[in-house]
Amino acid sequence: MSTAMETGPRPLAGTGRSAALATAAAAAGVVFAGLAVLGIAVRPLLPVDETRYVAVAWEMWRDGHILVPHFNGAVYTHKPPLLFWLIDLAWSVAGVSEIAARLVGPAFGVLSVLLTGALARILWPEIPGAARRAPWILATLGVFLVFASLTMFDAMLTAATLLAMIGLARQRRTPDRLGWLGVGAALALGAFAKGPVILLHVMPVALLAPLWRDTASRPAAGTWYRGVGLAFLFGLGLVSVWLVPAAVWGGPEYRDAILWHQSADRMVSSFAHREPAWFFVALLPAFLWPWGWRPAVLRALGSRALLRDEAVRFCLVWAGAALLAFSLISGKQIHYLLPELPALALLLARAWPGTADTSAAEPKRWRLLPLVPALLIVAGAAAVLLGLVPHAREEGLTVDAASVALALGLLAALAAAVLAMPSRFAAWALIAPGTLLIFYAVAATPLRTVYDSALLAEAAAPYASGGLAYTGGDYHGEFTFSGRLASPVAELRIPGEIAAWAATHPGGAVIGRAERMSPGWPAVREINFRGRLYRVWPVPDAARPPQKGSAPQ
Repeated sequence: MSTAMETGPRPLAGTGRSAALATAAAAAGVVFAGLAVLGIAVRPLLPVDETRYVAVAWEMWRDGHILVPHFNGAVYTHKPPLLFWLIDLAWSVAGVSEIAARLVGPAFGVLSVLLTGALARILWPEIPGAARRAPWILATLGVFLVFASLTMFDAMLTAATLLAMIGLARQRRTPDRLGWLGVGAALALGAFAKGPVILLHVMPVALLAPLWRDTASRPAAGTWYRGVGLAFLFGLGLVSVWLVPAAVWGGPEYRDAILWHQSADRMVSSFAHREPAWFFVALLPAFLWPWGWRPAVLRALGSRALLRDEAVRFCLVWAGAALLAFSLISGKQIHYLLPELPALALLLARAWPGTADTSAAEPKRWRLLPLVPALLIVAGAAAVLLGLVPHAREEGLTVDAASVALALGLLAALAAAVLAMPSRFAAWALIAPGTLLIFYAVAATPLRTVYDSALLAEAAAPYASGGLAYTGGDYHGEFTFSGRLASPVAELRIPGEIAAWAATHPGGAVIGRAERMSPGWPAVREINFRGRLYRVWPVPDAARPPQKGSAPQ
């Protein structure tokens, strides 16, 4: 083993070393949690994903549909119920609130940071430096810092993937039945979190074990693959406890969607987020930011000597197989590969050059390279302030001079701190959190004034008892939770539907995008939401059906 890969003090012995490494992981988890809570305080629930998922949890809470999720009064087939169950559980403890709902996703981000530290200790028990670095790298990877803080499914899926990988790493020497049952339980957790996609994250590592295991220590192929089969069947059995009654209760349409179309259709011919095969490869610099932007780290990752490490091959198969599989799938979004970021963090932690490999000749100016995104944020904000961004003001994306000045000051302070840090590792750990603070400095006001669904909910509140309808596109639950709506929102797509709905909903209102469709009567409110003009049209008296005994209008 090369000493170039190791940094820090001499390894502690036994329990003391384990406690020190666990403490380092816990500290990284606390930092991630603090940044996630700051994000909750600064920004609203983001449409359309966060608002929709909390709306599903609200309808489950409101109507008692525990077994099968519902959205806007209909069965919701797009995702399994775990996130919604956990939000409802949080509400049962803390009361119904936006904050309680929004803490669920980041809690799994914290868990993922802790599990990454645990996996590093299993993979490299003889390299405590890697175990110290890995959770810090994951907690301050830009993509993880952003998406694991959101109310989405991917942080839960990441934690489930890590649990499965911990199980596989423990099984690589002396497999046992209890360990395989643990892997199966992790597969079930991932299926409850986001469906069968957990198999794409975990099974390549299990099935391609000959590519990463050392020949001398590997168990017999038959023993290994029987264990993989046991894990799969046990996970399937756990999922069936919910899936079978849910499929029966939800009916044929729900059964067909949850068992097949929501997974297979997304892979072969995605109905949303279609991107070219090179999409994720093009995003590799974003996934690597900021830790992989250090040239010495990239050189170390390209070292052939690193491939002799069984644990490195384990992480490469984990990340590489998922990258290939998701590149071939039709639908793509950057957060789909969130469960592979722990593998990337582990590789970066293992390859991080130590003192012996880092000469004084490495110029400090390389530390400024990962600050380019922060510089672009400040430059973009200044361009908006100076009116150089077309249509920004019309879309509500405005910033004031004080915010730009604050962001510029934060950028200067971050650059100075990064250059002054005696430890390169500590310097890199500042970059993503500092950049996030700079973003919040310029984006906090636009986020609250343009993306807050509470603005729509407030405008709709006086008419909720009479019924609400949405026109001009699909309704994604933008104001269901923020308005605590007691009934579904009707979706009206053609003028005839608007007239018919208005005739039966006196006291109600139609809400929608002004440029797409209008009911034909005056609006009482105009709201800039998501950079588009929304209007509220109360149902006029003339649209109401005549009352018995009254003259026709």
